[in-house]
Amino acid sequence: MIHSATIILAILALGFLIFIHELGHFFAAKRCGIRVEKFSIGFGPRLIGFRRGETEYCISALPFGGFVKMAGESPDEQKGEEDEFASAPVGHRIFVAIAGPAMNFIMGVILFSFVYLVGLDHGTMWLMEMLIGRSDRMAQIGLVADDSPAKKGGIEPGDTIVSINDRRIKNWQDFNTTILTHPDEELKVVVSRDGQPKTLYVTPRSLDRSGIGQIRVSARQSTMVENIIEGSAAAQAGIQAGDVIESINGRRIYHVPEFNSVIWDPSNPFGSAHRKLYKEINENQNGEISLGIQRGAESLTAGFPINWVVNAVVEEGSAAEQVGIQSGDEIVSINGESIKNFELYPKLYELAAANPDQPVEIGLLRSGEQLNVTLTFAVGDAANQVDLQGLHWKLSLDGLALAVPSVPIPRYNVVTAVGEGVQTNWLILEMVVKVLKRLVTREVKTKHLTGPIGIVDATRRVVEFGLRSLLFFVGFISVNLAIVNLLPIPIADGGQILFFTLEKLRGRPLSIRKQMIIQQVSIVLLAGLFLYITFYDILRVFFV
Repeated sequence: MIHSATIILAILALGFLIFIHELGHFFAAKRCGIRVEKFSIGFGPRLIGFRRGETEYCISALPFGGFVKMAGESPDEQKGEEDEFASAPVGHRIFVAIAGPAMNFIMGVILFSFVYLVGLDHGTMWLMEMLIGRSDRMAQIGLVADDSPAKKGGIEPGDTIVSINDRRIKNWQDFNTTILTHPDEELKVVVSRDGQPKTLYVTPRSLDRSGIGQIRVSARQSTMVENIIEGSAAAQAGIQAGDVIESINGRRIYHVPEFNSVIWDPSNPFGSAHRKLYKEINENQNGEISLGIQRGAESLTAGFPINWVVNAVVEEGSAAEQVGIQSGDEIVSINGESIKNFELYPKLYELAAANPDQPVEIGLLRSGEQLNVTLTFAVGDAANQVDLQGLHWKLSLDGLALAVPSVPIPRYNVVTAVGEGVQTNWLILEMVVKVLKRLVTREVKTKHLTGPIGIVDATRRVVEFGLRSLLFFVGFISVNLAIVNLLPIPIADGGQILFFTLEKLRGRPLSIRKQMIIQQVSIVLLAGLFLYITFYDILRVFFV
C-alpha cells in the first residue's frame, strides 16, 4: 500500500513540474497577446472545464502535467491571423519559449530556498552530496569488498582517489559518477596512500544488464565514541564520549566497526571485512583491546579487557517475538553454553545444519533476570545462511558504543536561504553542463541517462527519506527539466529559440514545409531516444 502511494506521489511530483513549465508558456503567451486556445491540467479526455474568453480551461483524465495549445503553434495549423503564435514578433515568440524553462528554474529556487529555510536534516544533506557533490568530502575509501573489482585492482581502505583517467576527482560524488558510467572499462586510477601517489588499474563490473558500473567500495567514516557507561572497563581506561577512534590493536580503521548479525549475511558485500576485524580482536592473546584515540589535538592509547555484550533485536511478528524474546534482551547462552566461548552466528549455523528440527535453548538476561526460551532455526536457501526466525543482535564492547560523528547542520534565515537556493541552481547547471560535455566526448553513454520511469522510481525512493528530501529532489528535477528544454533540439524550447534567432538574423522564417520536415524528423529521433533510455530505465528499475 505504501509502495503504491509513493509511486503515485512520485508521478504527481513529476506532473506538477510539467504543469509549472506549461504555466510559464501560458502566462507569457497571454502577456504577448497570443491566442491560447486551450490550457489543460493533465492529458487525455476532458473531464470538466469552462471557457473564458478565447481560452478553454479544463482538467483532463490523466492529471500528470498539462499542456498549452496556442493558435498557429503547429506549422500545419497556421492561417496567418494576427493573434497566432507564428504571427507574433520574434522577440515575443522567444519570450514565450523561454518562459517555460524559466518557471522551472524559479521553482527550483523556491523549493531549495524553502528547504534551507525550514532546516536541513541528515537525509537531505546526504541527498545533496549524492546529487550535486556539494560536500567537499574527499573520495577516501573506507571498506573494500572481497572478490571485488576494487580488491583485484589493488585499492585498499584509506586510499584517497586523486584522479581517474588523468581527470581530477573532487569529491565522492564525482568518483561515484565516474565509476557508474564506465562499466567493463579499464580505468587508470591514481590514489594517495600514506601520502605517496600510486597508480592502479581497475575495471568496474557491469551491474547486470543495466549498464551501471560498480567496484564495491564504501566511503571512509570517522569512528566516534557515541556514549560510554559509567564505571565500565572502557570508562575506567579513560575513554570519553566524543573521542575519535583511529586504530584498533594498532591497525588503522577507516569505517565504523560493525559486529551485528548483518555481517554474517552473504548478501552483505562488506560483511567479510567486519568479520575479519571481529576475529582479529577476539584472537588478541592478552584478552585486551587497544584503541588509538584522537581527542582534540591530543593522541592517546587506551586498553581494557575484551567483554562482548550481545543484545537482541527482534522483528515484529516473528517467531522470535512469539517465543518471548524482546529487543534489548542480552543473549548470554546457547544450549547452556556461554556465548563468550564461541561466535554466535557460526554456532547457530552448526546447530541448524546438524539438527534442523531441534529447538535451541537461548539464555537471556532482562533487567537482571535470567530467562530461557527455545527457538528452532533452519538453514535457508542461500549458502551458509541461517534463517534466524526474526532474531538479530547488536554486538558491542562492554560500556562502549561507537557511531559516525554527526555532521553539524547549518541554519539559514530568509536572505541566506534564498542565496543558497540560487547557488544550488547554479551548481546543478554546472553539473548538467559537465554531463553533456561527457556525452559529446562519449565518456558518458546515452544509456546512463534517466527518463520518466527512472525519475519516478528515484522520486519514489526519495519519498521514503521525508518531505524535505522530496522537496529538494523535486527542485533538482525541475532545474534539470529547465536545462534539457533549453537544449537546441528542434521540438524543445531551445530548438524553437534557435530557429527564432535565425529568423531574426535572416529576416524571414523557414518555409512551412521545412518546418514540418524538421519537426517530424525530430519527433522520430526523440521517440527512438526515449525508447532507448526507457529500455535501460526498465532494466535498472525492475531487473537489478
